[in-house]
Amino acid sequence: MGVEINPEKGEIMKEHDDKQGEDNSEERTQWSSWFEFFLSCVGYAVGIGNIARFPYLCYKNGGVDAVNFNLSGVVNNVTNPLLITVDVKPSRLQVPLNIEYNLLGLDEMQHSNETEIERLGYAMMIISGWVAIYYNMLIAWSLYYLYSSFAPVLPWSTCNNTYNTPYCFVDVPNNESTINIPAIGEFLNFHVLELDLSFAISFAILPHLVLCLFIAWVITYFSMFMGVKSSGKVVYFTATFPYVVLIAFLIRGVTLQGAVKGIEYYIVPNFTRLAEGDPWVDAVGQIFYSYGIGFGSLIAMGSYNKYNNRIHRDAFYVILANSGTSIFAGFVVFSILGFLADITNKPVASVVNEGIALALIAYPQAIAKLPSPHVWAIIFFIMLMTLGMDSMFGMIEAVTTGISDRCKNGITKRKPLLVLIICVCFFLIGLICTTKASVFVVSIMDKYCGGRSLMLVVLLETIAIAWVYGIDKFADNIEEMTGNRVFIGWKWCWKFLSPACLLAVFILSIIMDKRLSYGGFPFPDWSVYAGIGLSLSSFIFVPIMAIYRIVNEDGTISNRIHTLITPCELPASVKQNQHSSAVKNVGANTEISL
Repeated sequence: MGVEINPEKGEIMKEHDDKQGEDNSEERTQWSSWFEFFLSCVGYAVGIGNIARFPYLCYKNGGVDAVNFNLSGVVNNVTNPLLITVDVKPSRLQVPLNIEYNLLGLDEMQHSNETEIERLGYAMMIISGWVAIYYNMLIAWSLYYLYSSFAPVLPWSTCNNTYNTPYCFVDVPNNESTINIPAIGEFLNFHVLELDLSFAISFAILPHLVLCLFIAWVITYFSMFMGVKSSGKVVYFTATFPYVVLIAFLIRGVTLQGAVKGIEYYIVPNFTRLAEGDPWVDAVGQIFYSYGIGFGSLIAMGSYNKYNNRIHRDAFYVILANSGTSIFAGFVVFSILGFLADITNKPVASVVNEGIALALIAYPQAIAKLPSPHVWAIIFFIMLMTLGMDSMFGMIEAVTTGISDRCKNGITKRKPLLVLIICVCFFLIGLICTTKASVFVVSIMDKYCGGRSLMLVVLLETIAIAWVYGIDKFADNIEEMTGNRVFIGWKWCWKFLSPACLLAVFILSIIMDKRLSYGGFPFPDWSVYAGIGLSLSSFIFVPIMAIYRIVNEDGTISNRIHTLITPCELPASVKQNQHSSAVKNVGANTEISL
């Protein structure tokens, strides 16, 4: 086995094996530039959740979640940089963990001496797959809203449509009626989702949603069919356009009547809520989803970087962009919520009742009141689509990279064909999201496909790296890549504080779990069992394969377990090549980290 490395750039030029020849002589694709990688990471981390989920959690908890989000972010970034570092630049860090050996063409190691740590990678792939399936439905809804924005009159700005009920109102509800439904609410529930007043669940297929979902997957495929070489070009638009739109909306939002009332609700928290558990669970959950921790997407994207990439810089900049976008989007959202509260004569806390309503009800309702509403609507829903597509790129890349690195055959070596197969399969599975039960299915998947199973995977990943692989060896890997020694306090946090905090939040999330509801109607009992099944589908692979490997190993039970949790060592020749490359890169660029 041999590896040829460019001594000036630290790039792996060619991998060759005397026995396997062509199989290991392929050059791994790399990003065209660091900026494309950075934009892809930012685009993946900054998604619809930053525009809808984070502001809604602040709204739900009386503004206090903005405080919790920042505190949780600081705790996560300072005391738990292991997760951020591993996710942002992991293939090199996880080479010794048998998670990304293929960067060096060491496929035989994966087959000859796998560790059980690798099973966490499969769990991440499954989680990313499930989330991608329902996440593209959010893009499909945005597509339908975008299509409706070209109507002569915005359909959610009037109660004169065929699907409207006698309970519809545009601005001020009818005080004489016990049931009042805003026009935008009827557009979503009775036109887009085709629900009835009882919100009964039906699995009848809706053709218009099937078409929108199909278009969303077509866009995903043609943006990703060449891997990072194609998606790296698309992100120049998809990762930057949302910021242009948000700035325009903020300028318009702060000039609206009542905007100050909404912003005040956002920035003045109710500190008594800090003593309750809900805001903390929500904030930590948002950190997981917002940073993309545990999905494997940043791991996959990082595997296409150079060996000596500056991981500290990448982690800091992605975190800064992500958290900054969430805080900035909060000002945009609450200026609009304050405007809605003013025109409906409601307190800010009563304008929105559901999380999904923020993106699909509150925004469109406010847009309908603006001058040139069609223009604002078109711009807004294009922005939602670009936010969603960036996150989709990361999740699909996690699945395709995991499959192509693990399975070497005629299909996985042809990236366009592999991406096509995955997109078609996910589209077919996602058809359940195009039924009249669309909002219920998406809500169940949103809660259970990641959620606690995601927290558990990240907890085990932290334990595996800090305790199984060894925190000192992990720190040596970082020093080898960057030339900088890891601060000893980080080691303590990685080994003790981070696992303890993750375990506490995991237990708290179970204790404080609540049944889902929509429009004031609780979900049926079967939704809980379906959710548990989805959670187990992503994580159950880990213990099942652990038992299987223990049974099939030789020796006593303790020896078998010791063998399976012992990471493989890289060949001495590869280590020497990596070290030489690292030294030359450090010498050429002494400014390694922030």
